[in-house]
Amino acid sequence: MRIDKSLNNTMSNVTYCDFGDFGKQYRDYVHGYLSISVCLFGSLANIFNICVLRTKNMRSPTNCILTGLALADLLVMLQYVPFTIHRNMAPHPLHYTHFNYSWAVFYKFHSLFTLVLHFIACSLTIILAVWRTVLVIVMTYVMCPLMCFPILSTLEITPYQQTCTSEGMIVDRDQRHKYNFSDLRNQTVYVLYLNDPYNLSIWIYTVLLKFVPCLLLTLLSNKINCALMEAKRRRMKLLSGNKKLAEDDVTKKASAVQVYRENQADRTTHMLLAVLILFLVTEFPQAILGLISAVLGKIFLKECYAPLGDVMDIMALINSSINFILYCTMSRQFRTTFQDMFHLKEIFGWIRKPSSRSCLAEETRAETKMSLV
Repeated sequence: MRIDKSLNNTMSNVTYCDFGDFGKQYRDYVHGYLSISVCLFGSLANIFNICVLRTKNMRSPTNCILTGLALADLLVMLQYVPFTIHRNMAPHPLHYTHFNYSWAVFYKFHSLFTLVLHFIACSLTIILAVWRTVLVIVMTYVMCPLMCFPILSTLEITPYQQTCTSEGMIVDRDQRHKYNFSDLRNQTVYVLYLNDPYNLSIWIYTVLLKFVPCLLLTLLSNKINCALMEAKRRRMKLLSGNKKLAEDDVTKKASAVQVYRENQADRTTHMLLAVLILFLVTEFPQAILGLISAVLGKIFLKECYAPLGDVMDIMALINSSINFILYCTMSRQFRTTFQDMFHLKEIFGWIRKPSSRSCLAEETRAETKMSLV
């Protein structure tokens, strides 16, 4: 079959989107300071998560997985700080040593390290919904790097000659006319180059590490939501049935204990469902854009996906730092353990003195809790 040359030229000049200016403005003026702020908060929040979830009264298979998830998020935050300082908060003009071989190695490490940890976090989120055991967590931290290892072969540290001043400051191509030729020097700099003629890394990243886990999380989230609805229906049926029974103290106490336990289980399940949904909100856009890039090729990757890379990075960082707020909001046991561990009531007790009414309410709640036990 003959291919029309005019059609071929038209397809080669196709433009999907124009996010280049937006990506540059966001990267130069917003991303560095925003990502540093999120990383500092997220690192502290994940340290709190690990400390609280590893206490004796919080130990459970579910919390063990949440600890592994917090560790992965913490490692992402810690290594992203030097990366964003070097990349987004560099001095101007740049010295050629800014692109030395050591930093090129670090960029290569950063690319694989963040990919592995995001994949670990995604796998642990799936495990959180289907299986809860320490052995699986250890296997996840071992298997995920092995599955991501093929991408390492597509990243090459490439040297090239960069025009600099005699002091070593980098001179852009469009600024060379401002300098005397005798004042310019060529210096060797190193950059990380993606050598992937068969788009192997794109397919592994988008399909295996992003799209398939997101699809599984969607199905599991729907299953958990259906289970919550069914549990609510059974609880309503139980409560209506108890009204027909004899109103003696033993029956009331047994019914109250059962309802209390079911409410606790529902709160835990709601929290896990929230973790899954937040993860999907962050990961699914990356998976879809990456899959489109793999299908449409380098033009879409350059014009649409690459300029939004920093935006997707900050979304992932926010998702990695927000779990602490989620736990404090939805888990009374987590809040109580956090307050007791760091003595927050004693520290902030002078701000608000408890009134007699609040003291009476606390005593009433304590008596109610004792009656349920």
